[in-house]
Amino acid sequence: MAGGQDKITIEFTSSVRQRAMDTLSRRLRELRSPLIESGQAADQLRYQLGSVLDDVESIGDATAAGDLRAARLSEEIGVARAMRGVHPLESVQAAIEMFQVLLPVVTRELRDRGGGAAAITAATEVLNLAIMRRVGFGAVSYASYLLKKVNNSHRDERTRIGRELHDRAAHSIGVALQNLELHDVYQSQDPDRAREKIEAARGMMLDALDAVRETAQELRDSTTEHGGLYQAVANYAESHIPAGIEVDVAVAGDLAALPLEVSEELYIVIREAVRNAVLHASPHTIRIDVEVREGKTLAKVEDDGSGFDVALTPAGIGLLSMSERIELLGGALMITSTPGDGTTVSMTVPVTAEP
Repeated sequence: MAGGQDKITIEFTSSVRQRAMDTLSRRLRELRSPLIESGQAADQLRYQLGSVLDDVESIGDATAAGDLRAARLSEEIGVARAMRGVHPLESVQAAIEMFQVLLPVVTRELRDRGGGAAAITAATEVLNLAIMRRVGFGAVSYASYLLKKVNNSHRDERTRIGRELHDRAAHSIGVALQNLELHDVYQSQDPDRAREKIEAARGMMLDALDAVRETAQELRDSTTEHGGLYQAVANYAESHIPAGIEVDVAVAGDLAALPLEVSEELYIVIREAVRNAVLHASPHTIRIDVEVREGKTLAKVEDDGSGFDVALTPAGIGLLSMSERIELLGGALMITSTPGDGTTVSMTVPVTAEP
């Protein structure tokens, strides 16, 4: 120990650890912390508390293996909390509570063993460092997990655009080329049929051009930076929903207060929900509602199309990507549908004003 004292061995019994965990759990429940809301979350917190006390017991004898175990445990917990949508501030609050709970436990143990002020100061420093290092490890893994999900969402979007270009533009161009080749075959033997192939090729090239133009327009309109969320949704509805489908776009509240990243992600999810309705549900009407109130953004895409059995239909990449985007915003996405009675995609996202 510091101050020239003989080293004092500290050992926290299982009953001491349990009492500390009970106290920490009670305090976090009073704060309504999500870190104690489930058995898995409580177990993770218990492991963290025990690991911190292990570090305090090993003052001056910390090993690289011990550091690695602490890092791995904290990284696993960071990922688990990210998957549950737990905000990092909850981890910071839990760290503060843990320090306040464990400090008197450590101090009492040292005093019972004859430790003086220098020993208590040294143990306090180790306790603080042990907790904050775990917060740091967890925060890095939390951020890395979210970054990976963002990259996956962007990759899915690029894949979808590439698939559309391939399925529509490339296919039309390929068919046009075949018709041009057939024109050469029939030109001398059957001029009328040759002309038909030229006309068919011209039609397919026009289809390909339309596909490229629509994709380019979609990319230009895929931002809410200039006209806001309402304008982006309205533009998409006007240019991509067939004329035979009745569309109603309604907004309420201060959409201008939404941070840009929230508007962008909401637009992409709304757009995907509308696209799914048009492609798969054969609706007569589509209604899009977006409302900002009481610190939340509520968005809904509702159609009167064919519907489907949600329980029996596996979620495709599009639906998974939609859900991930909303979860990254700290929100939730819900799909309700009944065969023959339409589909509703509902989103709830908390709103944090930009500083």
